[in-house]
Parts: sequence; C-alpha cells; structure tokens
Amino acid sequence: MLGVIMSPGGYMLSYANPCGYVVTEHFAFSNIAPLVSYVHSLHVPPAAIDLADPERTITLGIGPDDLDGAPRWRITDGAYGLKNHLFDLISIGPPFSRMTIVFADPEGDLVVKDSYSQDHRQREAVLFKKLREDPPGWVTVVETTDTAVKFKPLEKMNFGSEFAHRQRHRLVLRSTGLPFEKCETISEAVGAIYDLLESNRRAIVKRRFLHRDISPRNILIRPTPDSLPKPDDDVCFIRGLYDRNPLRPSLAIPFDLDNGVKLKEKHLTLKEIDNSLPNTTRDLKAPTGTPMFIARGPLLGVYDPPARPYMFEPLPQLQPPDAAERYEQAYPSDPFRKKQGKIGGYNEDLGNECFEEQPHTMRLIQRPWHDAESMILMFLIFLLRSKPKDSEPEGADKLKPMQEVYGAVRNTGIGTEVDNRDNMIRGRWRKLLHARLAHLAKSVTEMCQALNCDYEFLLPATGVNHEIVLHEILQRHLFQMYYKLNDPEEKEFQDVKLDTSSFRPYHKDPEPKNPVVGC
Repeated sequence: MLGVIMSPGGYMLSYANPCGYVVTEHFAFSNIAPLVSYVHSLHVPPAAIDLADPERTITLGIGPDDLDGAPRWRITDGAYGLKNHLFDLISIGPPFSRMTIVFADPEGDLVVKDSYSQDHRQREAVLFKKLREDPPGWVTVVETTDTAVKFKPLEKMNFGSEFAHRQRHRLVLRSTGLPFEKCETISEAVGAIYDLLESNRRAIVKRRFLHRDISPRNILIRPTPDSLPKPDDDVCFIRGLYDRNPLRPSLAIPFDLDNGVKLKEKHLTLKEIDNSLPNTTRDLKAPTGTPMFIARGPLLGVYDPPARPYMFEPLPQLQPPDAAERYEQAYPSDPFRKKQGKIGGYNEDLGNECFEEQPHTMRLIQRPWHDAESMILMFLIFLLRSKPKDSEPEGADKLKPMQEVYGAVRNTGIGTEVDNRDNMIRGRWRKLLHARLAHLAKSVTEMCQALNCDYEFLLPATGVNHEIVLHEILQRHLFQMYYKLNDPEEKEFQDVKLDTSSFRPYHKDPEPKNPVVGC
C-alpha cells in the first residue's frame, strides 16, 4: 500500500505491506521529486513492491449478471487443484499484523485462509499436521495435491530494523459451521463447551500444543462434515457420553491455530522452563488472544500468589449414579475420569518464591489450564447476555446487574491490575441471568468455584494430571448440567430455547434530564 500524507507545510510518503510500515521524512512542497516518483509508482509499481504470484491468483469474480450482488473472488492455486474457483470474502485482518484473509466456498465446504506470519512464529499448518489426519473435534485440513507449487516469498526490503520479515502461507480447510452465538438451546451451548474442552484436552495430552486464542470468532458449532471420534482414541463427545454411543460427532470445533504453540513432551516446573533455551518460552510468555476471553493470569502477565494458601476443591461427584456410570464408561482407558476426592494441595515453596520475586516467577507462563479457563469465560459471557426465544423485553432494573458486569468485562485490557471478570465469576448469578434462566444459577456458581484458584500453585495428588485438572473439573460440571437438562424426569432444571438473532442489550438508556426552568 502506497500513500501520501499531506499537511499545510508539506507532505510525507508512506509504504506498507504485511512486512511492516514506513513513513518518509517530511518534505517541503518545493521538493517535488519524491511526489512525482510516488505518482509514477502508481502506474508502474517498483519491482520491490510487486507481490503478485502468477502461480496463485485471486481476482474479482463479478460477471455481467452479478453487478447488484456482493463481490465474489476467483482463486487459482495449482497446489490445491483450484482453478478460477468462486469464493465469498468472509473477513480480512488488520494490514499491519498477519493480515489474515478468509474466503469461503458459497456452494461447498471449502475455506481458504491466507496469512502473513513473522519468520519466528509457529506456522498454523505445522500445528494442524501434529493433530494428524481427521482429528476428532477439529477442522479438517485439505492437503496439497501438488507440493511443487509454493508461495513466492516476500522480499526482504532494506527499510530498517522495524520491518519484520513475514512469510505468506495458505491453509485450505474443509469444515464449515455456525458461530457459537447461534446455539439454539442452553443444552447445546453446554455441550459445545464440553466438546471444545474434550478436543483441547486431546491436543494437550496426545499432540502437545496449546490453542491460546479461544473466543467465539474461532469456534464453529454444528460443523459440516461431522467431526467424529475414532474408536481407539479414547475421545468421547457429550452426546456420545449421554447416549452411551461413543461415536457421536462433536457439537463444536475450533478452527484457528494462528496463536497455537507447541509444548514440551512433558509438563515442566517454572524453574525447569526458566532454565530452558529462551526461544522455547518466548511464545508462552506472550499474552495472546481476544482480551475479554484470555485467561486472567496471562492477561495480567505475572503471578499473584494468595495471601492465604488456596483450598483446592475436590473433584465433583456426578449425580445420580447413572450419570457417573455413563461418564466413566465413556473413557475406559483413562483412570483420571474415575478418580474422586482431593486433587492436591498448595505449593507453599512456589508461593514463597513468588513473594521473593525469584527470576523464574517474574513472568507468567501460559499453561493448558488457561485454555480451559478461556472456554469457560466464553460460556459465562454467553450466558450473561442470552435470552429465551420469544421473551418479553426486560425492564431497566432487571437489566442493570448484567449491564454493569458486562460493561466492565467488555472493557477488559491486557496488563490490567484489576480484572473485572472476577466480579462476573464471583457474581450473584441469579440476578445476572435472565429471569427464565435463573434455575441455572446454582450450577453456574458451583462451576465457577473452580476458577477461584491458580493451578500453577497446585501440588497434584497421585493420579491427578496437573495439566488438564481444570479440564476434568469443568467437564464434570458441564456434563452434570447437560444430564439434568436432558433428563425427562427433571421438573425444575429444564432446557430453554434461546433467541439466536439478538442478545440482551448491554448499553444503558440515557437517564432523562430534569428540565431547566428559566425565569
């Protein structure tokens, strides 16, 4: 992108591409040569900024009959066997970041995702390959048909150290679905979060990576084609769990791994991580994602040891026995699913090391339980603003508690000293929820108890997997809710159909002003 910045005393020229952004010095209007060069470059682009790749093209696809419709784009890419394939433009990211561009096939299930990553970043395609073929609970990645076709790399232009070198890359996916906010019932939303935790848990335990960017925009519900577990994978999604049919498909899938990062082969302590090479922890120390949904620890960026030792809650006991039996039978090879009782104690040594500001405690490391917390934050915020289908408008007094909490949560920022999401987590959910969802309050409050501790300070008990202990706790709470919502004998804890076209309003109507009477 070439630009000119005008002012009364002169002008500056700017140039930007996904590598970065530069601006020239301020030129007086009497110095017209750079401006003439700029105008000339609009007609004859310099070779250094000609980024066109003749092997992989994107051209406007409007025909004579499409003038009144939304523009479509034709993509040709020999690596994927695409030739003038018609796509809709779904989104385009900020031009000075990865500039991620997403196209979707209006007639099928293909999605093309182009992005420009810095050299040091883990390429998304590499992480998807770690999931292996058709991973349960994840999008399906289309493999290239001709590996000889490559993107032409971006030129490394000599504009100074502020210019990051980026590499273009493309990912073609064969999975579509609907946004998370299109959940039609409470039980669908509960089940979707359970299934996301299940697929994330597998990625952590068996494929050793974190997602680190859980948010509604990175989630699809009712995915097409079905995302099915494999018989030997010990993965079971919530409908298969409830129906005693482990091969039922997932209700939701994550489809973005731009911020994903590989983990070491085994769980390491903070001291062990601090002693490893710097480049192995650089990404884990960087808070990433949408601020409102980033786990509270990474958002703050430092450890905050409690004044008094944490009292970690024991593992939830599913009720009635039939619910516990279904849960345990769904995962016959995982003894952690059957465990009951305490999860462990407080790590006093680590607490003291934090108070002493020892080097390995000075910067928070993102951990698997932070992915789990992000998923529950997404669920809680969804519940906060959900309303039943065909419900009457709420009065200002009923909306006020939700609006105050959501307004503060919405303004969450990275590095904040006070995280307003604590007020939501520990809030009075009977007042925060819509009146017709108030029967969920007790279950939601009990589930939120699991978020009152930082699991970095856990000394796990025997048989407790430290990395996924929060996944286990939350999945038990969610299945308990799902079981009750779908129990035909349950009279009070009933499922609710949701309004999928709008949420409860988060803004407050302005207060009427008292009239001023002049005399």
